[in-house]
Amino acid sequence: MIEEWKRIEQKKIASVYLIIGVEDYIINETKKRLLENVLSEDELEFNYANFDLDETPIQLALEEVETLPFFGDKRLVLASNPSFLTTEKNKSKVEHQPEKLEAYLNNPVDYSVLCIVAHVEKLDERKKLTKLLKKTATVIEAKRPNEKEFIAWIQNKIKENQFEMQQEAILHLFELTSGNLTTAMNELDKLMLYKFEEKKVVLQDVENIVVRSLEQNIFLLLDKLIAQDIAGALRIYYDLLKQKEEPIKIMALVGSQFRLLNQLKILEKEGYSSQQAAGMLKVHPFRAKLAAKQARSFTQEELNFALLRVSEIDLELKTGFGNREQKLEWFLFELEDYRKKQKGLI
Repeated sequence: MIEEWKRIEQKKIASVYLIIGVEDYIINETKKRLLENVLSEDELEFNYANFDLDETPIQLALEEVETLPFFGDKRLVLASNPSFLTTEKNKSKVEHQPEKLEAYLNNPVDYSVLCIVAHVEKLDERKKLTKLLKKTATVIEAKRPNEKEFIAWIQNKIKENQFEMQQEAILHLFELTSGNLTTAMNELDKLMLYKFEEKKVVLQDVENIVVRSLEQNIFLLLDKLIAQDIAGALRIYYDLLKQKEEPIKIMALVGSQFRLLNQLKILEKEGYSSQQAAGMLKVHPFRAKLAAKQARSFTQEELNFALLRVSEIDLELKTGFGNREQKLEWFLFELEDYRKKQKGLI
């Protein structure tokens, strides 16, 4: 658990919080803890406000912060999407007065709690206001966890609920959810409900209950292709079609995966590890680790062929040429034939 959550639960509440990151589970759990520990149920109606700074200027949110609590001791104000603190262009027509926030941070009131939520990887560190905010606020990082951190999160929740979970089951959950903590926690809730009486989750439970993401199914499809199991790859594809996934979307993800394999193969030749490559390509280290393993099963020529065919099929799909459901089928057969020719098998 994040150390700051414990402090919130102990009623050691700061005047200003800053949540930075894209992991929704951490963001939502922090909001939940603030709501539960700053205000009582009776105080919520009069002393809680939630602003989207894409629609509301920061100065109006601060007016709410500086308003005395009504029938209570504290006021809680959440302010999300502070684009004026990032490198992103502000697409809204809202005119912010950042100097108002600077003045407030230098002299915050003691009867309100301001929580700024930045759903981005990082803020613009060059801005004077960003530096001041990070210096004066209690910062909570909602970053995507690595494999070790992910395991710790799952183990903590399992322990809190007085459950047991096999290590291999946790690792399989990590694999099936591609290391997405928010998705994993939702799936873990389902698993604990399913095994409520036994209080123990095993590998087979994860296999039976956890829903694979579309990206995970594409990864497994390529695994089947690598193993020369075309029938297995097609079964996954047909299952996706039954789930109403669009052929153009499936093909786009297949293309995205092959581009990643190609990039990883090139970087590996240049001496980069999968961890280093993940940082350069801005993908999750776990995804890069597994994709690097897949990349080693293809030659550069095979990857070039796959990328060329993917781009041609993408154009065909967008122009309505041919039967769109059959495009991936033909691609799998063509790539398999090309690989066999490369190996002199046909």
